[in-house]
Amino acid sequence: MKNKCLIIPKKKNDLDEININFLLPLKGFCVGHKFEVTFEEIKSASYILINRLLDKEGIENLESLFFKNKEKIKGVVFEDLGVLEIIKKLNSNIETIYYPAHTMCSIHTVNACLEYIDTLILSPDITKEEIEEILKLAKKEICLMIYGPLPYLYSRRTLLTNYQKVNQLPNQKEETLYEKTTNKQFYFVENEYGTVCYDKKNFDGRELLQKENVKYYILDVQHTEYENITKWLNLFFESKPLPNTTTGFLYQKTIYRLLPRKE
Repeated sequence: MKNKCLIIPKKKNDLDEININFLLPLKGFCVGHKFEVTFEEIKSASYILINRLLDKEGIENLESLFFKNKEKIKGVVFEDLGVLEIIKKLNSNIETIYYPAHTMCSIHTVNACLEYIDTLILSPDITKEEIEEILKLAKKEICLMIYGPLPYLYSRRTLLTNYQKVNQLPNQKEETLYEKTTNKQFYFVENEYGTVCYDKKNFDGRELLQKENVKYYILDVQHTEYENITKWLNLFFESKPLPNTTTGFLYQKTIYRLLPRKE
């Protein structure tokens, strides 16, 4: 089962562990990740994460890096479709994994996209029943997020900086904010390329393990407390209880239209 997992690590020491397929956030091309790596730090062919929406300069810089380091790229998880065009130019056997965080919610969208890519990551915004139905009908194996902070919002604006400036607060690149209406805590991470808002709790979707037609399971441990990643993964796959987790939208259907308010 571990061989089918791509793990987004938390710290550099994690990379010393063997027999783990890491999904590495590429420095300068990600938002919402505290730990990033450069190609100089990547020792062998690896899976690369690029979740930033890129401008012309970003595309050109990434293309240059990819051509210089294509032997270090086993696969790429990306959101910006410009990345796909760069990979096509490389004429290399790099696996393409599309992840527009909130888009892959329908079998029609999934199968349309699978015409052009190797696989994709299903949105974590849908229910368990919807996920199972898409898995049955998808024309290729697809990927599922099974652990990590749920991303609710991505903005290219520096939302934390703006909020702290208006409220005369110390400038911080990470902050937990409380929302009174939902009684929820949201965790914000900002860098020069924008801001990501996560659920404060980690999504635990282990009940999605052992499903058919799954290419990879995605685990993001960047907000998880542990001393050793291998030991933590053993606990995870032994179905041990984990603190500070949520089932997300597995049992919570999307509200398409609000019911009328009662007088």
